[in-house]
Amino acid sequence: MRTNQHSLMKKALLILLSVWLLKPAGSQAQNIIPGEKVPELKAAGWIDNRQPAPAPITYVEFFHSSNPACIVSLKRLRELADRPKPHMRVIIVTKEDTARIAPLLRPYLSERVSATIHAERGFSAFGVTYVPFGVLIDARNRALWMGNSLQFNEKIIEQSIR
Repeated sequence: MRTNQHSLMKKALLILLSVWLLKPAGSQAQNIIPGEKVPELKAAGWIDNRQPAPAPITYVEFFHSSNPACIVSLKRLRELADRPKPHMRVIIVTKEDTARIAPLLRPYLSERVSATIHAERGFSAFGVTYVPFGVLIDARNRALWMGNSLQFNEKIIEQSIR
């Protein structure tokens, strides 16, 4: 009986220690709080000089071509952006070389979908540690939603703009 209690105490202490150690890492990995302002996104340039059209909401997509899920998310994001309502634009943020990444991204670009180039600071300013990852932002630069881009959908957009 005493051995079981001792074993349970050890497990409980191990769990508490793990939570305590992981908490700072999680908070440092995420600089975005829903409802709060997000860092200003400063692009060094745009693929094909296509700056994003103004829109009441913006979805910022953090992208890297080595992740197949990022490529899957591009088609869905273009479809969401090209819907007539609500008027939304998508900005794809990548830190990859322009000559290498532009041919891959061009089929997904439109009047409402643009891609930044040399935006490495965007990843660090937003605390992005995994892709695909995106942030839905309102006109006042406040985060409405954030998460895995494959989970982003029409319902989230509708709920966020109410």
